[in-house]
Parts: sequence; structure tokens; C-alpha cells
Amino acid sequence: MRKSLIILIAVLSLLYMGPFIAAERLDWGPGDEVRAKPGKTVEIAEGRFLSVHEKGEGPPVVLVHGWGSNAGDWDRVPDLLAERGHRVIWYDRAGYGYSTRDRSSEGNFSLQSNARDLLQLMDALGLERAAIVGWSFGGGVAQRFAIDHPSRVTHVALIGSVGPELGGLAAEPETAVASILHSPIAAPFLEWVSNVPVIAFKLTEQSVANAFSGAQNVPTGWIIYTQAMLALPDTSDAMAGEIQRGEVNPDPAAITQPVLILHGSDDALVPFQVAEALHRQAPHSALEAVVGGSHMLPVTHPDWVAAHVDVLVGSNYRDGQLPGDAL
Repeated sequence: MRKSLIILIAVLSLLYMGPFIAAERLDWGPGDEVRAKPGKTVEIAEGRFLSVHEKGEGPPVVLVHGWGSNAGDWDRVPDLLAERGHRVIWYDRAGYGYSTRDRSSEGNFSLQSNARDLLQLMDALGLERAAIVGWSFGGGVAQRFAIDHPSRVTHVALIGSVGPELGGLAAEPETAVASILHSPIAAPFLEWVSNVPVIAFKLTEQSVANAFSGAQNVPTGWIIYTQAMLALPDTSDAMAGEIQRGEVNPDPAAITQPVLILHGSDDALVPFQVAEALHRQAPHSALEAVVGGSHMLPVTHPDWVAAHVDVLVGSNYRDGQLPGDAL
């Protein structure tokens, strides 16, 4: 009995550690050539830093990416906003891309901790006020930040954003994989998957197709790029930590700034009714939709996104106005 148990433990250990050893020895998986490039390193607190990109001059706009994402996912949006006369700052949130790795612990990987990081980043860059554009989970960060630090925010734009109607990332799991992501083994499971190229590619393929509301809508190379970024060390900690926080989304009614909500009608990750609820509850809001649009509007409709953000924060509109308001 004891011998069988030892053999079983050895086999399970080999199954778990095998991919890590093979990945290191055989250089499995996608390489650096398909990854997004790191930005400049900005220290936001002792021992903590963010990888930050910056471009353009004019009214500052800060872009906050979502769950399982990174600064590179904004694609052409930063360039388009810079061309329209804005100082654009976009960065890898803590735990993603090339930013600081905070191991899962109490207080990390929450909307609150991300809002804290954003405040420290703005302080480090000397930004007194800025428009905050949040995408998906980043939309929750933008809402939290606007509520907690209203004097630092001129406008808020929410793209495919989470909201109270969604129930948060910690909503009741509906699939086997979702159940694992809500369990204590989430981080090691994700780390293991990222080191098994075939499984990693397949799961990434399914996730990306869902994000784009159909495999036919996925841009060439996006799957392997996403797989490569998620395979960066300890990204699994951030993904598991954020999905398990059980955090209640902020109350949009408490946002005092103008809020522009941009949402795809066919968003498979954050249903359109979440955007409608945000619009009903945020007192100074406007809702713009892309009919047939997915969760990935910055990738599929970058010109549309940049144009709407530009109108929101541009000099043609007085502070406190929304698109469509009379001048």
C-alpha cells in the first residue's frame, strides 16, 4: 500500500513538474519575438514598479487594461489618440506584462489595489488630473479610482466594462475550468497549463474566440501573442487573484465625472445589459454601442474608440460635458 502511494505521488509529481522541466530544457512555447515590447520602468513604491508607455502631447489620457491582458492589447488606440492631440499613458497593471509581480496575498489584485497603483503612477509621472479609460476589469479600476480620487479625474471612459449587473469576476462558475479558476489550485493550474504548449494554445484559442465573439473575428497572430504574454512568469497569480477576490463592483451612482460608456452589442464576456445598467446608474453618462461588436473594441474598432474618447476629453467640450451636450 505504502509503495503504491509512493509510486502514485511520483507519477503525479512527474506529470506536474514535467512540463516545467521540458519548457526550460526544450524551450517550448512561443518566444519573445511574438510578445509585446516592454515600456519604461516607473517605480511607484519601494520595490514596486510598472512598465509604462507614453506618447503624444496635450490633455492626458490614461488607459487601463483588463483581466488577463496587458498594455499591448490596446493595439493602435494609443497612436490614434496621440495623433489627435493627447498625451497618452498606458501600462501593464501589476502582475501582468512586464510590471511588478505581487504574489497573491490579502490586499493585492483587487480594484482597490489597482486604483492605488494608478494613483501612485500619476504621482510618479507628475499628472495632476487625467481622463481615465478603463477596459473590462480595467473599467472597474477606472470607476473605483474616479470615486476614491475625484479631484484627479477629468472624464471616465468605460469600454466593455464590468459593472454591478455583472456580479464581479467572482460570479458563480458555470464550467469546469471556471470552477478551477475559483479554487485554491487556480494559480498552479494556470502556471502548469502555460507550460504545456498544446493545451495552452487550445485554451487560449477558445478564450480569444470568445473575447472576439467568434473565431472568425480573431486577428492573425493574436492567439500566439496572447499565449506568449500569459506565459510570462507569475501572470497566473494576478489572474487567479483577481478572479477570486469576490469584490463587489463600485457604485456608478457615486461617479461625479462625465462617463462615456462604449460597448459592443455582441460582447460575450460582459453582456450589453451591464453597459445599460452603468448608463442608468451613472448620473453624468452617455452610452455608445457598436452593433455586432465584441469585447475587443480597441482591437476591432480602434478608430471608433479613439474618436469617441477624443470627443469626450477634447478641447471642444467644456470640463463636465458629454458628447452631444450643447456648447
